[in-house]
Amino acid sequence: MPYAEIDDNLSIYYWSKGEGMPIVFIHPFVMGHNVFMHQEQLAKYYKTIFYDLAGHGESSKGDQSITIGLLADHLKLLLDKLGIEKAVICAYSHGGLVAQEFALKYPDRVMAMILSGGYSELNNFSPIFFIKSVMYMAKFRQIPLAAKLQAKLNHYYPEDEEKIYELAKKTDPQRAYEFCRNGLDYKSTYSIHRMKMPILLIFGTLEKPMHHYQIPFLKAAPQTEVIYIDKGTHQVPIGSFQAFNGAVHQYLKPINEQYLQEQRRDGGNP
Repeated sequence: MPYAEIDDNLSIYYWSKGEGMPIVFIHPFVMGHNVFMHQEQLAKYYKTIFYDLAGHGESSKGDQSITIGLLADHLKLLLDKLGIEKAVICAYSHGGLVAQEFALKYPDRVMAMILSGGYSELNNFSPIFFIKSVMYMAKFRQIPLAAKLQAKLNHYYPEDEEKIYELAKKTDPQRAYEFCRNGLDYKSTYSIHRMKMPILLIFGTLEKPMHHYQIPFLKAAPQTEVIYIDKGTHQVPIGSFQAFNGAVHQYLKPINEQYLQEQRRDGGNP
């Protein structure tokens, strides 16, 4: 299995497929890279990169407590190891906090940012209650229960559920707790104006409690676009993957064309 050695105590597992413009996918807590299993279809057009956050999936937990900033630093070091100067960052739910922090800390490394069910801060009951429930499970070493819940929510085909569960149950309880805890406190709302890259927000039409999270992006970053996936829930990357993949590909076409032109101009191999 491919690993990137981030430091002496942290090895990040990653999986790459396809060629061309790189897209990195960031998963939520108590899950792993395979929540994006159906996004491998995008490898027909792009270089897709999937990885497990520290303490999740096949990655080691390292010796440092997780913060959103530290996870952003890990992503930067992973891209360095892979020799990728700039990438599209595509994140799902809580993983979107890592994407935003990465975009704020390393804006020159981001071609575009795509957030599925993303938020700049948490301020409504439903997601906060869910996250605190997972924190409780992690605190009392009930990660298999949290993994089972995530797998129940995140599948399309019946076999997806078992695959999600098998990787999610490897999550380190302490790292899961830290990721959830720091996410509850995270707020990029007043820094969105600094995000100058193209931004796409994707929501399912059925996740109405999450729709208001688009407002600060539309106000502070006028280049933001919003797409609703018909009959989609919060779990659109896997639950509505065909529509999700189509929306991502359509959005990235002009960005990819610019990338290809730059590659040709610089004499690179797209």
